[in-house]
Amino acid sequence: MKRISVLCLLACLSPILVGCGYTATRILPAYYRTIYIEPFQNKIPLTQDTSERVGFVTNYPELEERVTKEVINRFLFDGNLRISNQPQNADLLLSGSVTDFYRQALRRQENNTVDEYRLNLSASVTLRDRHGKLLLEEPALIGDAAYQATGPNAKTETGAVDQLVTDFSRRVVEWVIEYW
Repeated sequence: MKRISVLCLLACLSPILVGCGYTATRILPAYYRTIYIEPFQNKIPLTQDTSERVGFVTNYPELEERVTKEVINRFLFDGNLRISNQPQNADLLLSGSVTDFYRQALRRQENNTVDEYRLNLSASVTLRDRHGKLLLEEPALIGDAAYQATGPNAKTETGAVDQLVTDFSRRVVEWVIEYW
């Protein structure tokens, strides 16, 4: 009986003793401690022709400002890099341009009313070191969010844009941090 109790105790404690693989060490090289985030630019070509994907080109007011603020907040939350207010004082420089924002109908009712939408945001993003050397470049980093327009789980488009910007910002930080 005592032996079974000891075996049960060891079985219960073994995950704690082995650990989950979490480490508190830095992922980034030690010489990268700060990042400057340039304000994102809005480069959505509003005068372009429509396509099969989008019947019209759209924009969302102050989208690039919201993206910039949320990317900064996400880096602060992540904690691997400190935010620099001056580009000359930063080890890394992140710049980006919002190149596309569109809404897709995901689900429709029989009367063709849209029940659910997906919002997509695409941006060109680059990461350089303090000497201007290109470290990373992504011409179309994409964030997305889906929301229901009707029913008990309905959400406003403004709330969905908040979710979209948060998703995009999370992807930017992961893209930078996971490079190393």
